[in-house]
This record gives sequence, C-alpha cells and structure tokens, in this order.
Amino acid sequence: MQNKKYHIITYGCQMNKSDSERIATVLENSGFKKSSLEKANYAFLNLCSVRQSAIDRVWGKTNQIKKNNKSAKIILTGCILPSEKNKFLKKAYLILDIKDLDKWPDILCPTKKTQYPCPALREERGKDDNVALVPIMTGCDNFCSYCAVPYTRGREKSRPAQEIIDEVNKLIVQGYKFIILLGQNVNSYNGGVNFPELLKKINKISGNYWLSFITSHPKDISDKLIKCFKDCKHLIPYIHLPIQSGSNKILKAMNRKYTAENYLKLINKIKKINKNINLSTDIIVGFPGETKKDFDDTMKIFKKVKFDMAYIARYSPRPDTAAYKLKDNISLDEKKNREKILNNLLKKSALNKNKKIINKNIQVLIEKKKNNYYFGKTRNFKNVKIITEIKKLRNKEIKGKNLIGKFINIKVTKANAWNLEGEIVNQLCE
Repeated sequence: MQNKKYHIITYGCQMNKSDSERIATVLENSGFKKSSLEKANYAFLNLCSVRQSAIDRVWGKTNQIKKNNKSAKIILTGCILPSEKNKFLKKAYLILDIKDLDKWPDILCPTKKTQYPCPALREERGKDDNVALVPIMTGCDNFCSYCAVPYTRGREKSRPAQEIIDEVNKLIVQGYKFIILLGQNVNSYNGGVNFPELLKKINKISGNYWLSFITSHPKDISDKLIKCFKDCKHLIPYIHLPIQSGSNKILKAMNRKYTAENYLKLINKIKKINKNINLSTDIIVGFPGETKKDFDDTMKIFKKVKFDMAYIARYSPRPDTAAYKLKDNISLDEKKNREKILNNLLKKSALNKNKKIINKNIQVLIEKKKNNYYFGKTRNFKNVKIITEIKKLRNKEIKGKNLIGKFINIKVTKANAWNLEGEIVNQLCE
C-alpha cells in the first residue's frame, strides 16, 4: 500500500474532470490511496490537447514534478493527439487510454489480481461536492477544422438512455443538487432516444435539483430542445452555445456548418421561450485569414447577443487538424488586441445585465465556503459571494447549519461583471 499513492492533475473541460473522477474510483477500488503530489508514487496528468497553451503547461508541469518528486512515475491520459504521443513518452512513464480504464490496475500492478468495477462516474464524492458531472456521450463527428477532439476522443458514441437515467436518479437520492450532462456535442446524443427526450425523462425524476448540459453545437439545436427550457422545470435557464466567429467566411473555413444569421435566429428563439435565459459562448480570435472585417462581424454578434460570459481563445495551430495546413498569418499581438476588445465588450454587457437584478431576491446553490464567507451559483449560472460573514448570520437555524449543498434565498446587493454579491435572506429553500 505504501507504494500505491496517487495524485491526479486535470487539464481541460468538464469531460476531463469527469474522467478524473472515474480514474480515482478505479484506483481506489484497486487499493491506491490519494495523496499530495509531493508524496505520490504515481502522478496522473489528464491532458487536453485542444490548445497549444495547454500542452505547454503540461511540459512545464512534468519538469516540476520530476524536480520535486524524483520517484514519482508520471502517467499521461486524456486527449492526446497521436502525433504528440512519441514526444510525451520522453516525459512520461506510461501513456494510458481512458477507454482502457478498467485495465489500468493490471497494467500498473500486473503481479496482483484486483477487483475493479469501472463505473460511469465516481460512486463516492466528497460531501462538499454537490455538482455531479454525468457523461452522456463522448467523441465528435463534426471535424471542425481547428479542433483535435475527433482525433483524441474518437467518433461519437452515446451511452444508453436508461443507464443515464438510473445514474442521475442515484445521484439525486445521494443528495446531489446540480446535475450537468456532458458531451462534446450533446445535441447529437442518440442513446435510444434523442437529446430533448432524454432531458424530459430526467426531468421527471422527483427531487430538489437543477439540471444543465454542455456543450451544444448550433447546427444541431432543434426547436424541441429549445422548448425544453419552458417545459422542464429542473432545467436551469442557461445555455452554452459556441459560435467561434461572427464571420461567415471564417465559419466556413472552420467547417462549422452554420452562418452568423442562423446563430442569431437560434438566439432569438431561445430568448422568446425564456427571456431570462443566460447565454455563454466560445470564440476563437486570429483564425488564419481573419481580416479586420471578419473580426468586425464577430464584434457585431457580441453587441447584438450581449453574452453573459464568453471563453475567448487565441487561435493556435494543432497537429493533425485541417487548419494546421493553413498559414497562421495573424500576429500574436493582433490576437491579443482582438481578445482584449471582445473582453471589454463582454464586460460591459455582462455588467449591465447583472445590474438589473440588484435588490432582487434570487435562489442560490451554495458550493463552498472560504475565509468565513459562502460562495455559490444562481439558477442561471452566475457566481455569487455571500457578503455576510458566516459568524454574523442572524437566523440561528441558518447560522448553525453547514449550508454547502443547500439552496438558499439571497438579496443581490452588488453587481460586478463576472459575479454578484448578496446577503442571505433568512429563509432556506428546502
């Protein structure tokens, strides 16, 4: 047991985070014990190869691990491009495919027979963890020209609907308050039912919980899915809908299979169903061939939609993708400038929208406490700091409880661009 201590470092999206939970379960069911990175015998790095910046961080991290814990065996997994595996082998003890997770214990400890179920997600999470990430599918068939996912995750594969429903039901019984369904493109889910039907079936599960999903592809969003934001009471009023560019020329070069006009029509439909829905998106600036006019088209989209959040990335070429063959002809300084411009537009729109809910009472799910304050999320996925110190809460019933994982009512007292601040209204929502 002394030589079976592990530590996991996760890069990338929620899918990678979910994979890390599964890895931890398989390891612990096989006799491994979680430890600090400095004391670990095995250091697992769950990678994301989507952007070059993520790969650069991994290279730096492996050097740091070797310096601080020379005996640790570095094991890489996650989204790794085939062309990069040979390079990574110089840094790692092993590279393991997440698809072979059930075989890992025998690979790591071949001399000992082990019993290791490979659940779809971790059975036992920390009790301060009230968010459950539930993969419903993996892989992608879209082959966007800049994206490495089809080469690292493979083609789309959906889990059976009943398996997902049973899993969500179990999580809700265990006390989880926020269920997030994961997939590279949840809209193309096909596990016996389509995605809107899956949402409706999950929505019928009794309990006090929120439901959400990521990520959606605009080309596959249907009217039936949009209508779920009206018909499904557990589905929170929030959707992440990546546009990537506001220029039709660039969207075509990205192989996104929709136009800016198509995207705006979708946004209008969504807002018509629920005017209070919050919207976030992904944007790539500096894609090969992006002219000033192309970027102006993206700015126009930002001004029209008024996103609550946007994840803005500077284009970086990734091996094996179609765009890798294109000349990366936008300078780094220009990419940084365009990123800054969009961030300023985003900050302005997000702040204006947040100001509209000052002095309103809203529901919040408490996620953690830090330095004698609580932090949580609103029903439409905004971050909140509870500005009343825990020790100064007036209501004795609330003051004496651990509110992590609880729904509470707060009054919004201040709006910032990226978060809200509020005071607890002396009433629990459950």
